[in-house]
Amino acid sequence: MSPDTAESALRCPHETRCGGCSRLGVAPEDQLRDKRDALRELLSDTLPDDVPIGIHVPASPPVHTRTKLAWPVRSGPGGRVRIGMFARGSHDLVPIDECQLGDPALTSLQKRTAEILERHGVPGYDEASHRGCVRAFHARFVDGTSELLLGLTTTSLPHRGLEGAARDLWEAAADCVDRHGRPLRPVGVVRSVLDGPSNTLLGSEQHTLLGRDHLVEQIDGLSIRVSFPSFYQSHRGADALLFAPALAMLGPVGPDDRVVDGYGGVGTFGLRLARAGAGRVELVESSPSSVQDARHNAATNRLTNLHVIEAPFGAARLAPDAQAVLVDPPRKGLGPDGVQQVLHLGAPRVLYVSCGPKALARDLVPLLAGGYRVHAVQIADLFPHTDHYETLCLLERARGPVHA
Repeated sequence: MSPDTAESALRCPHETRCGGCSRLGVAPEDQLRDKRDALRELLSDTLPDDVPIGIHVPASPPVHTRTKLAWPVRSGPGGRVRIGMFARGSHDLVPIDECQLGDPALTSLQKRTAEILERHGVPGYDEASHRGCVRAFHARFVDGTSELLLGLTTTSLPHRGLEGAARDLWEAAADCVDRHGRPLRPVGVVRSVLDGPSNTLLGSEQHTLLGRDHLVEQIDGLSIRVSFPSFYQSHRGADALLFAPALAMLGPVGPDDRVVDGYGGVGTFGLRLARAGAGRVELVESSPSSVQDARHNAATNRLTNLHVIEAPFGAARLAPDAQAVLVDPPRKGLGPDGVQQVLHLGAPRVLYVSCGPKALARDLVPLLAGGYRVHAVQIADLFPHTDHYETLCLLERARGPVHA
């Protein structure tokens, strides 16, 4: 690394232990170069030589970009409550005093939470004995409205101190300001119930302790509800880094076009496609909370051309011959069922949004065998200072569709 690029790298007192950032000491432009090289290597068997990998280089080092964080909570000696990040390669907690990744408001709130839980006698979770109460603390806000939603993942055992802790968390959150100096506005505290051994930080059962169980974001002229368990991109620049480039790559849609939005979530892509003028957008999603949010968002934004289908993408009963398909699967990728669904739809254009490059490389093999070719690839770096990144891969049908 040259002296100039070394100066643009970020430093953190926790970087040698915390598992949150693996590339913090590397200059952002070098991180992007390494990600592009890694992706090129992964796609070496499927990416044509004449297709470059586009990438956006930020004008300044990305810092405090995340608007959502979740921290494990554990019991400590003498009834103390410990909150932090897992150390790299283990479940040892590293207390976090400052963070270059998350917004400072979230880090500040995290540091106050342990004291609040101790004050109300609410113990942290003991991973060895599976006893205790609080397993994780969550905080997420949205830039457009500055709404802040808090959560505690707990065991199912009742604890009388939780309601008092929720009230104090709300009061503590009312004093928070984001990196731009804007006050955050708490709107709810949610309890997520998780029992038994698990590496996850979110349970399948949610209860509202205070306020409401969702945020409302105002972005790009859209109103988007996001419930506590629903997925929503946590990089504050996702609109410019991901959504706008994705729709530009997919190309224009018109009133005669039927578009399928696979793994559509709360509608972050589907709402934009419907507003862009597609005749019919079919959003396919299996998460119940995301389905409810997507339907609410379609109605709130008066997008009657957006239709939400509750089903796993690979199992949904969809008609063939879509004009365009956008899929945004989890890190494990499409898998055989998802690939067959894409081939069944037979769209001339398919935009594959991937957060798992190895899965993308695997899925491209049968997609190309089914009649597609890679037309364009772009990296959206929503995870700076880590080895993770989003990939936008545009496929075009090279020959007639293969309907499964």
